[in-house]
Amino acid sequence: MGVSNYTEVDVREASRAFTGWTLGNKVPRLPYGRFSWSFEYREEDHDDTDKTFLGYTGNFGGEDIIDIILKEPATSRFICRHLYNFFVADEPQVPAWTIEPARDEEALEAMIDVFEESNYDMQAVLRFVFNSDFFKNARFEKIKSPAEVVAGTLRMVGQFQFPEPGLKDIGNQPTYMGQALMDPPSVEGWHTGSEWINSGSLLARINFVADRVADTTLPGVKSIVDKMKGDGISSSEQLLDACLDNMGYLVLNDETRDHLSQHAALAGNVDWSDESTTSERIGEMLALISATTEYQFA
Repeated sequence: MGVSNYTEVDVREASRAFTGWTLGNKVPRLPYGRFSWSFEYREEDHDDTDKTFLGYTGNFGGEDIIDIILKEPATSRFICRHLYNFFVADEPQVPAWTIEPARDEEALEAMIDVFEESNYDMQAVLRFVFNSDFFKNARFEKIKSPAEVVAGTLRMVGQFQFPEPGLKDIGNQPTYMGQALMDPPSVEGWHTGSEWINSGSLLARINFVADRVADTTLPGVKSIVDKMKGDGISSSEQLLDACLDNMGYLVLNDETRDHLSQHAALAGNVDWSDESTTSERIGEMLALISATTEYQFA
């Protein structure tokens, strides 16, 4: 619902309504044992007295609280703005939503209409978003989260196919970039968008990606090289274009592209008779692209 739409009293009253909801299984004996989740409602543990929640009074249970929350217009707006922020384009940070207008009010209102008319069907609103023009036109409007940087890079380069030495440290990489997985700084979660980027986290992001895309022994990078060879890439400009396509169909600003184009031209045309050197050249260009501003966006 967002801040200012409920009170501390509402929180306490809601918690009373959810009394009796619990898990019915025991905690596993071993630290990595199977945890069979099973939900139980224990009527004897439920507070069956009247509660007052968001202006409504009655002997509410958990389902009643959910129904009341969904009746509030603030709920649909809050959920849909989160969906827009996650899938479409970066919004201001959540605490500012009470004073900062939505990035695209028309799109947000359309999402709210679909959400409410479908009886709060998440599948319906997501289908609407993914088929909308505002979604299709929103390329490179979101800064990648550290988790997206790490997962996307590993999928691209194919570094790990099975559990093996070095995989455990990968879980720490998002932390170095400012996102400790499963450990948000508060119940609010992480601040996203531009707040993912600072002088330290940017260096960690670039180094992580560059180290891997420059490693031409990795299967994903080797596949990029093989594809470029099969496509008959011969000029330095073609090499740059192919690398940009493989890094996400990136469109660079003119100044950055000129710098990369000049760098690629220093080595002349592509010589596939010396595939080892050409592979290193491609890996180097991929690494340089990973340091561009445009690569930080999705």
